[in-house]
Amino acid sequence: DEAGGGPIPCEACEGTGRVVQVIRMGPMVQPIQQPCEACHGAGSSVTMKTKVEVLDVFVEKGAPDGHKIVLHGKADESPGVESGDVIVVVRQQEHKRFLRRGADLYLEEEISLADALTGFRIVVPHLDGRKLVVKSKPGEVLQPGHGGPALKGVQGEGMPFHKDPFTFGNLFLVISIRFPVALPPDVTPELRRLLGASDPDSEDNAVVEAKDGDEVEHCVAEDIDPLESSKRAEVGAEAYEEDDGDGRLQCRQQ
Repeated sequence: DEAGGGPIPCEACEGTGRVVQVIRMGPMVQPIQQPCEACHGAGSSVTMKTKVEVLDVFVEKGAPDGHKIVLHGKADESPGVESGDVIVVVRQQEHKRFLRRGADLYLEEEISLADALTGFRIVVPHLDGRKLVVKSKPGEVLQPGHGGPALKGVQGEGMPFHKDPFTFGNLFLVISIRFPVALPPDVTPELRRLLGASDPDSEDNAVVEAKDGDEVEHCVAEDIDPLESSKRAEVGAEAYEEDDGDGRLQCRQQ
């Protein structure tokens, strides 16, 4: 809001800003001056009108989430009072692919085991419309991180630093390796040879070296759900408690 014209003298106090109130105390009469309630002691009033103004807000490159932009003197006006400021708070929207941490960007990607062993090539559509073709170093084998995906960085392809727009953070690729479900048996010997692994069925590669008199049993590793296995153990324990030892089932003691 802003003033719509010049000040208008207050009719209640005739522009003085004060009114006289008479107080009777027994036979005595005492006049007391008080601020005029109609004009709040100003002596005049101003007609206010509403004006719509479109404010242009410039967001600097690299502005962080929660950054405040102050537009001085753009708040509502009041008679005799300096106009306040409009404060714009920048809120960052989440991106469907990129994750921002300061000036650094993180992007999740998935590659095949073959690409992890022989070299990968990833095309990254960047935020500014460019397409980055990211390749691994020649001969490099991508190693997974400790208990998680591999992490590779691209220098200077992150966000610009706030207040230093010509310096950029880094782009980090969080790479998961997709393993094949199975391999044809006829290709595994050649694959093991290329990777420098020996034959698992040879005597030299035996996990357990059997000595004379040792009992050796060969087993096959399978996919077993540990939760289902735990449930089976609980059911078996309950059945054992219900058995009284002579083949008859009885109620358990509470």
